[in-house]
Amino acid sequence: MKKQTIQTASLVVLPLLFNAIFWEEDFGINLFIFSTLVMCILAFFLFPESIRKRNVQVTVLLTLVSGLMVVVHNSVVSKLVHLASFFLMIGFMHENQTRTIFEAGLQFIINFFTTVVEAPRYLYRSSESTFGQNKIAKYITQNLLLAIIPMVVFGVFFIIFYNANPVFNEIVNNAWNYIISLFNLTFDEASLGRVVFFLFATYFTFSILFNWGAAQNVFKLFPENEHISPTQKDSNHELNYQRNEYKIALMLIGSVNVLLLVINIIDINFLWLSFDYSQAGNLSKLVHEGTGTLILSIFLSIAILLYYFRKDLNFYKNNQSLKSLAYIWIVQNFILIISVSLRNYYYFDFYGLTHLRIGVGVFLIITLIGLASLWIKIRAIKSFFYMFRVNTWAIYIVWVGLTLVNWDVLIARYNLSHTFKNGVDYNYLLTLSDKTLPIIYENRAKLPNEANQNWLASRIERYFKRQEGYTWCSWNFADEAAVEKLKTQVAASPVVVPVVPPKN
Repeated sequence: MKKQTIQTASLVVLPLLFNAIFWEEDFGINLFIFSTLVMCILAFFLFPESIRKRNVQVTVLLTLVSGLMVVVHNSVVSKLVHLASFFLMIGFMHENQTRTIFEAGLQFIINFFTTVVEAPRYLYRSSESTFGQNKIAKYITQNLLLAIIPMVVFGVFFIIFYNANPVFNEIVNNAWNYIISLFNLTFDEASLGRVVFFLFATYFTFSILFNWGAAQNVFKLFPENEHISPTQKDSNHELNYQRNEYKIALMLIGSVNVLLLVINIIDINFLWLSFDYSQAGNLSKLVHEGTGTLILSIFLSIAILLYYFRKDLNFYKNNQSLKSLAYIWIVQNFILIISVSLRNYYYFDFYGLTHLRIGVGVFLIITLIGLASLWIKIRAIKSFFYMFRVNTWAIYIVWVGLTLVNWDVLIARYNLSHTFKNGVDYNYLLTLSDKTLPIIYENRAKLPNEANQNWLASRIERYFKRQEGYTWCSWNFADEAAVEKLKTQVAASPVVVPVVPPKN
């Protein structure tokens, strides 16, 4: 089947499917179905050469994994990561020679906004071949397409004046309400919002199915050499500058190594071997201020090593002493990360889990990967591009890994099953996602006041009503299990009395 035929058919089917399964729905199995269908169309029909590339294969796999996690956990993280992975996959499909996450993301963004100009051109060319010698139809189509760009520019200025002038804002709002009332009066089953939604779906489909090639010139600005080469400068001035830079680097890295050694000895003694909560002083200050400062020092260390090992110091004669000091510095930063991790562990063991404390742990994992790649960069004389490529891929993979866990449920279970010195922060727990409601309801007797009980009842009621409004398109395992468990809990012990929906 010809590529053009698939594109034309997809331009009809995908917007209709998008409109049918996403309108007034939550992300669930619909998102997995749509992204998988797009993946198959791109990989097997429109860009079959791309699926042979390893980068594309990895993003396809990670997109499938994150999509399945949307169906299983339906957490905010899984939805956001799946969408990001889906967009990156499209970028890699369009330009399969790209090697970095940044380039794939840039490809998708540029291609998406270029669609404003290129889609009308495509439709213009299609109208010429479709209408042939039919002058009236051709004239109408061409002028409609020519009007798209002026309409977009007009829309930009319209938004500017709408936000800048309150009188104009009020006039527009009144006119808009009148138009909507007329539209709804004329079309019983349709809505203006859904028409706009369908137009967006069509625009989005264009940006997915077509690679306009606008990003190729931008990619040329990024060097992709993973190895550093000597500059071949042998003048006395250059040699003297290189010698001085070597001495400065040796003194700087050596002196900071000594300072960091002292810090690590203190931390090992205080945090690793003999930590005592009662003697820890202000634990919050120890973690919040101390952790932030230590992470800053790690990033400064990475930046300094990247600077000094950027060019000819990699090839300087007898530079083994400098490299040895750099390796020692990297190892000491590994030790420092362990100390920061212990601070974070003691903190959530003392006060409970939160998203921020989990985020610190994830951040430290990414930093560890950064230090490991820095070791390889110095040892194998790799370039900054290598560091950038490896670490952006690492961040991507770590984020997909985060979708494998329903973090809100983990936080609720952990905090409600442990005793903390300052007690459980129930106000924080009541802000977690709806999937945690069965866990909180099960522990409702622990809620400290009537306001918390009422808030829990109100949330359960709203949750039931919201789930009633969705169809199979929004189905996911986490919500299905949470709703069924809540129904059973409320029916068995209705201490808090929300409105229980009837069984389907």
